[in-house]
Formats: sequence, structure tokens, C-alpha cells
Amino acid sequence: MMASGHQVVGFTFGVGAMTLLPTFEWIPEQPLQTVLFFVFVLFGSLLPDIDTPTSTLGHKFWRGLMTVFTIAFLCYLFVPDYLDTYREQLKVFVMLLLPILIMIRGHRKMTHSVLFICLLIGYGIILEQAFAIPRMYIGGLIIGVVSHLFGDYITRKGIPLAYPFSKKHLQFIITFRTGSNSERLLVYSLLLWNVWFLTSSIF
Repeated sequence: MMASGHQVVGFTFGVGAMTLLPTFEWIPEQPLQTVLFFVFVLFGSLLPDIDTPTSTLGHKFWRGLMTVFTIAFLCYLFVPDYLDTYREQLKVFVMLLLPILIMIRGHRKMTHSVLFICLLIGYGIILEQAFAIPRMYIGGLIIGVVSHLFGDYITRKGIPLAYPFSKKHLQFIITFRTGSNSERLLVYSLLLWNVWFLTSSIF
């Protein structure tokens, strides 16, 4: 599924979560919390494609990562004392980045599996406890990732849900080709439904 399609599906999942799961403490209640919740949902809806340098998120991630590494290397060569000043911040950055780099092993592999979701949940719990990140935002990220896997699950290529225990790609009964008219029809239908649902809820 294309990036725009993933974001529409992710937004739909976010709306569904707020509608069907109002009793959960990580569902936002205030307007700003709701906006940030959907920011995390939309980011999560693109996160599994971070393993692809040519994807929307992957391109920005790898370019930004190389920029950071280049700056860090230059600081190491010319101003090593500057790195010592921010040693703790660098430790946190590496801790956040390392699990992502370990999980990236090729497109539609680790990041498109149930194991990836389980690891993100465990990682989210650690971040929540270590940095007091509200649970609703971690929940939004997970919802976005689940929506991404669902979006690719209904494509012809499918996803390796049981990776790394099984590399077989599984698909839904009804599938479509990525970028096809069928995908566009689905995305536009979900977009119209979201507009109708939100409009009717407000008014």
C-alpha cells in the first residue's frame, strides 16, 4: 500500500480506537492530546516502512541518521570535549535508535511481523517508565503500526506475520495490487467515511 493509503487507514484505525475503546486510560480526552495522539498514529502508520530507504519515512530517516552520524564524527575529530558534555543525551539517542536498527533486515520482514508489534509494546513500556511518555501516545503509535500491517496484509504481496519463525507471506482472502485503482477506491472510501463520521459526530 502507498504511503498516503497507509495514513488514511491509520487515521481510520485511530478514529475507531477512540470510538470503540473510550474506557481505556490511554485514549485522549483533551483537544491537544487528541491531536498528538493522531500524530503518533500517523507516524506509526508509516513506521514499518522505515526499512526501505526509498519509502516516505525511510528516506527521511536514513538521510537524517547519516546527518547525525556525520556531525557526531566531525565533533569526535575536532571537538571531542563537546561530545563529553552531551554524553548522557547521546546514550539516550543510541538506546532509542539501536532497537530500530536491529529490527531492520529488509523490506516487509521483521517490521511487518507480529513480533515487531510485541517488541514495540515492550519498548513502549520501557519508554513510558523511563521518560514518563504518556501511554496514550505509545498506544497511538502501536495502533498506527497495526494499521500499516493490515494495509499490507490486504495487498497481493502480503506480509510475513510469523517472521522470523516463518518467512511465508500471508494475505487476506480479497487482495489488491499496490498502487492499483482498487487501492485508490478503498482509500477514497475510507477518507469520505472519516469526513462523514467526524462531521456527524461534531454536528
